[in-house]
Amino acid sequence: MKEIKICLPPYKMICAFFFIFILALVRGVSAADEIGPTIDTYIALLTLVLCADTCYQEIPGGAWEILAIKPGKMQRRTIMRRFAVQFVFLFCVAAAGYGMFYLLQNPYIAGKEPSQFFTAMAATAASIVMFEAVPVFFTKITGSLWGSVGASAVLWFFLISSNAVKLPAFLQIFAFGGSNMEAGDMSWLSGKAAALVIGAVCIWAVGDFGRHTVRKKKERV
Repeated sequence: MKEIKICLPPYKMICAFFFIFILALVRGVSAADEIGPTIDTYIALLTLVLCADTCYQEIPGGAWEILAIKPGKMQRRTIMRRFAVQFVFLFCVAAAGYGMFYLLQNPYIAGKEPSQFFTAMAATAASIVMFEAVPVFFTKITGSLWGSVGASAVLWFFLISSNAVKLPAFLQIFAFGGSNMEAGDMSWLSGKAAALVIGAVCIWAVGDFGRHTVRKKKERV
């Protein structure tokens, strides 16, 4: 419960659900199979904005000093709990957003909806893992929350752009929902596997809490 209160203050939860509601309201879809790729893409954007401060949420109140003196394993465990809490919340937001598209847009249903939903949620989960961890890693190496959000946003824009199709298949993170899926093309799975690997590497590279907060505190002073 402590980590939930720290990671998910009311304003973050309100902003997240407001974001997904507006997305479902203004992002037009004509068929149910368009919902999954839309959720996958835009939940990643929401994730990078909400999670960039994962390691710095204690600084304003000064509680970072208490955490920073604890053993490194305990600090890393705290960070992992925060990652887990945010992942579960964002996954629930994604699932709620999927339902909102149905309620607000009434798309055409082709009859494969249960499998489409579960496939979309699995793809979205991989994107959440990557874009939950990458901003935190960027924050670590830049020492700037806004710089981290900006760098992560640039990466997101590139990966959803037409230039991304020139990358190897395993780097096309948002290939899910591509035009070749109906023909049985499963190459998008390699992109999601890469997203999980990138996310895991970034989480591992984050290290302990103290190194983040001490550096950030010195910069503010």
